[in-house]
Amino acid sequence: MLHEFGKVAVIGTGMMGGSFALALKAERLAEHVSCYDISPQTRQKALELQVADEVCENPVEAAADCDLLVIATPVGSVVSVFREIRDSLKDGVVVTDIGSAKVKLVTEMEKLCTEKIHYIGGHPMTGSEQSGVESARPDLYKDSYYILTPTERTHTDSFRRLHALLTKMGARVLSMDPVSHDRAMATISHVPHLISLLLMDMAADERKSMENLFTIVAGGFRDMTRIAASKPELWIDICMANRDFIIKRLEDYSSRILDLVRILEEEDYESLREKFEKARKSRIEISIKAGREISDLYEVSIPVPDRPGVISGVTTAVGSAGVNIEDISIAHPLLGETGILTLKILGEENAKKAARQIEVLGFIPTVRKS
Repeated sequence: MLHEFGKVAVIGTGMMGGSFALALKAERLAEHVSCYDISPQTRQKALELQVADEVCENPVEAAADCDLLVIATPVGSVVSVFREIRDSLKDGVVVTDIGSAKVKLVTEMEKLCTEKIHYIGGHPMTGSEQSGVESARPDLYKDSYYILTPTERTHTDSFRRLHALLTKMGARVLSMDPVSHDRAMATISHVPHLISLLLMDMAADERKSMENLFTIVAGGFRDMTRIAASKPELWIDICMANRDFIIKRLEDYSSRILDLVRILEEEDYESLREKFEKARKSRIEISIKAGREISDLYEVSIPVPDRPGVISGVTTAVGSAGVNIEDISIAHPLLGETGILTLKILGEENAKKAARQIEVLGFIPTVRKS
């Protein structure tokens, strides 16, 4: 097998980083996988579980001569970890992370990168309330969405290589600009987690006067508060990193709570029914999943100039339509000449949707069955 990357270094071997390393090994996607974790106990456990080919005693050793560096630490420590390693990295290395807040992180990381270090922000949309390398598994990323956040500075071929690697791991890769990513995460991930926290906080206080409250808890409450069992330190980092968008969404949620209070006070049955129906229809839409039949694969080809920001603009435009790209190839993108960027997409309708988004950018795409 021709590997996209020879040596891959994973810094941070909790559930997410450990799963990344295990997936690389299971699918034989790298020639060598090294890892490091700040916790000696975690390093020992990673060694016992054979998470990587090599478990190192410091991050510089783990990253030595690596072709891809994956920083899988909490979002608040990604930059400091990168600063420690940066000067020892070889030219042409690709660097990514798994942080769930991107605007501030991408800005700081790109400031620290030279032209010879190619950074691409990442965020896998998977995981659980569990933590630790003991919870790592090689199929964690399979069939899960994995968001990449390229910018105008993103190196084209490095993006293609990372995209290909993640796709071979079984992930469904979407591209989003950092601002859209953080706004979306505040709505569908960060604020729901805080609401779960508040529900548990309210129940814990109520339990003081009703000792058997937790005994009678039903499935609905358990489902809504499951994520409140997540590691606090991780979520404090996330809340601070995406504070501005979280505040805006919480303010919006507060106004909706007050509106619901008004509806109940006024016994407005019709408005209450409308809210239930709207929520029900939206929830059903979430439950609908697209198939992955290879026979339904289409190619969207675009003549593009070789200039910075092209691949970022095209892929984020496609991602903004909710369409994931199965594969990316670039023909003759060198020396300032026009190249052909080809995106492989599942489903004719998705391919046409992608083409419409690309046309808005001023390009002329063609769609054909793969």
